[in-house]
Amino acid sequence: MRFIKFILLFISFGSFGQNSSQFLTPYEIGNKNQTATYQEAIDFYNSLTQKHETIKLMEMGLTDSGEPLQLLIFNPEKDFNLKKKQNKAVLLINNNIHPGEPDGVDATMLLLRDLVLGKITVPKNTIIAVIPFYNIGGTLNRNSHSRANQNGPESYGFRGNERNFDLNRDFVKSDTKNARSFAEIFHLVNPDVFIDNHVSNGADYQYVLTYIQTQHQKLGSDLGNYLKDEMTPKIRTQLLKKKIESIPYVTVYGATPEKGFTQMMDLPRYSTGYASLFHTIGYMPETHMLKKYEDRVKVTYEFMLETIAHTDANYLKIKNLRAKNQLQFKPKSLYTLQWKIDSTKVEQIDFLGFESGYKKSEISGKDRLFYDQKKPFKKQIPYYHFYTSHKQVEIPSAYIIPKSWWNVIDLLKLNKVEMVQFEKDTVIEVEKYKIADYKTSTSAYEGHYT
Repeated sequence: MRFIKFILLFISFGSFGQNSSQFLTPYEIGNKNQTATYQEAIDFYNSLTQKHETIKLMEMGLTDSGEPLQLLIFNPEKDFNLKKKQNKAVLLINNNIHPGEPDGVDATMLLLRDLVLGKITVPKNTIIAVIPFYNIGGTLNRNSHSRANQNGPESYGFRGNERNFDLNRDFVKSDTKNARSFAEIFHLVNPDVFIDNHVSNGADYQYVLTYIQTQHQKLGSDLGNYLKDEMTPKIRTQLLKKKIESIPYVTVYGATPEKGFTQMMDLPRYSTGYASLFHTIGYMPETHMLKKYEDRVKVTYEFMLETIAHTDANYLKIKNLRAKNQLQFKPKSLYTLQWKIDSTKVEQIDFLGFESGYKKSEISGKDRLFYDQKKPFKKQIPYYHFYTSHKQVEIPSAYIIPKSWWNVIDLLKLNKVEMVQFEKDTVIEVEKYKIADYKTSTSAYEGHYT
């Protein structure tokens, strides 16, 4: 009888030990300076989806690596049909478009695990969709030296994809299967909010977390002002309660941050600019590469968590503003093609930086810029985040495309642009664009002359 009791006790303890460590990530099992490999992450998500009905992993279109993009969906109501109209907001997270910047991979694994297990507040009005790895080929090409100054993880992927295309921040590079498959996912998900996780280099400062948000004027009046005046300030306030300081992405070239900087102009190829084409609020978190990997993963996790919380609490307002935003772009109205910074409008913001100076390089003997982390400062600096319309076009009723431009037509179909084909030869009066002057580079880059 005692022997039987001992066996039962042993089984009970063994089961407890298994459950307590069942969904630990490689990041947690290691020294928190390691990022999950592609296979480790997919195995982790498969294990999670097999045992919990609130999350589903789906294979989508192929990438240049031959592997399909994966799409994870978390919905407490267990409804994963995104083709039908949802009464919830949808938030899409994208990771590893630059595999050398993997913070989002590990932060998202922790986030989804905690949501599924109910360790954190589960959103009631928001569906979470995740692309675990955008650049799978680059993720599989791991190394420890292509980002020499980055403070962890110990190994990571490479910037170029399987065909050595640089996909970083670039969602219109449709020569690649990655971009084509992503477009299909974006239209399927139709996100109200989009987060594309990244890591920043360049100047040094005290912040672990910086961010790029969709330029509010490009996004549109009401939705853009909501992002600028309400959503982002509230997310930052919540992060500050967790002692996480944040600031807009520090864009300085040939200068130091204390002189001020402008909001990055998010062209349509970039995450936040791409999102604006679909009336979607876009965020690009940029953690600082000189900070510890553990700290970077933590702030990425918290940024996603607070963005989900804000979206969940304001989902109806966000969805209504998106619907309203589409109405401002009608035929005969003006659409801006080029923007320029408005230097007459400036905001003074607090900046936590380090004193900078020059010292002799131990390698070249020449002066080099350095930031002295023993001399932190807090001061107000100018921040320019208003743009003016520089070049506009009147939105036509339609465009006419020659059927010989089949490559363009294919991309328009991929992006769900409504088209009608003429059934017979038709005479129609049109206004025609003409290229007045064009100069290009002397050599091709990734198959194109820029």
